[in-house]
Amino acid sequence: MTSTGSFAAENTPTEDWRFRFVRHRYAKLIDILSSHLNEKELSEVLHDLGAYCATTDPKMQTYRGDFDGYSKHLKQTASGDDVTYDRKKGIIMITSPERTDCFCPLISVQNQTPKIVCNCSLGWQQRTWETVLGKKVQVELKESVLRGGKRCIFQIHVSEEDI
Repeated sequence: MTSTGSFAAENTPTEDWRFRFVRHRYAKLIDILSSHLNEKELSEVLHDLGAYCATTDPKMQTYRGDFDGYSKHLKQTASGDDVTYDRKKGIIMITSPERTDCFCPLISVQNQTPKIVCNCSLGWQQRTWETVLGKKVQVELKESVLRGGKRCIFQIHVSEEDI
């Protein structure tokens, strides 16, 4: 019987050369934008990009109002994220499995994507959890693969204010 890890490795398709091309160009685009925009402006642009990206997930509407269902969905899909919610404190913790690269297919640690790109993930997390919960949230990045961590960890502060 084949172990799950080796089975997955055996069935992983060879990466299309276009992914490497896009990752390299995306890293360069962020580098170029960094030279034309100040850090605050670039952070806002990337945050908005992440928020847009979250809206393209068809599962967003499926799990509106269903924290437990969406958390289970995240754990069972490609991201494999663990999600906990301390409802008394209003804090959600999102913890990815250990990984050597960013989950986003556009990002690559090997292509030296600038660390500011994590602001895209902050926008994604904010839009996602505001949609699922129907409440305003603030997102804080606690650990990131792009910033030298072994995983990505987000702390989400849920307000009482409805969207």
